[in-house]
Amino acid sequence: MAGIVDTFANIVTPKPNALMPVANGSEEIEVAALTDILARGGVRVIIADVDGDEDHVVTLAKGLELQADKTIFHCGDDNYDLIVVPGGPGAKTLGDCSFLVDMIRKQKAAGRWFGGICAGPVDVLFRHALVTGPMTCFPGYKDQVGDLYRDQPVVVSDNCVTSQGPGTAVAMGLKLVEVLRSTKIASNLANDLVYRLEQPPHHSTRA
Repeated sequence: MAGIVDTFANIVTPKPNALMPVANGSEEIEVAALTDILARGGVRVIIADVDGDEDHVVTLAKGLELQADKTIFHCGDDNYDLIVVPGGPGAKTLGDCSFLVDMIRKQKAAGRWFGGICAGPVDVLFRHALVTGPMTCFPGYKDQVGDLYRDQPVVVSDNCVTSQGPGTAVAMGLKLVEVLRSTKIASNLANDLVYRLEQPPHHSTRA
């Protein structure tokens, strides 16, 4: 019965959908954490490769292979509630893909959510002037974005969400669930993940 109710709910209020473009060299933890948390939060995730492999297989930064759902060139006619780009060496390939950059540009103009993590905010978003407000990225790249840089795990600026790297991927995923679904859903999901949104400092002493 619960399954029928869930299916009916999705018909009445369709799930938001998210597009994650990937390339050879994309960062494993970021891809896995973001797609998993979005899916757990009730977001339909499409993974699209930009390398043009006929089998849609990409080799991630540490050698793991990933089967994408489709090529980015088959995504242009669809509307997405979110487009989010991962980091790693593959971020440069994403930034070189004019088709993807044009999709994100249209996403921004339509007021829909977009973002990036690690090298993604620099190699894709900042490089093509897609983010002009406060942002964050992998700290080693902060000099490239100058005064826009904020040393925070996640930064939201208008309809753009940026994050720093593998260690902040869970925080970013929860923020994306929050903006696409609700604060309550994100908070419940954080509890399910045993993730504390505000972690107090821990001090241990020996007797």
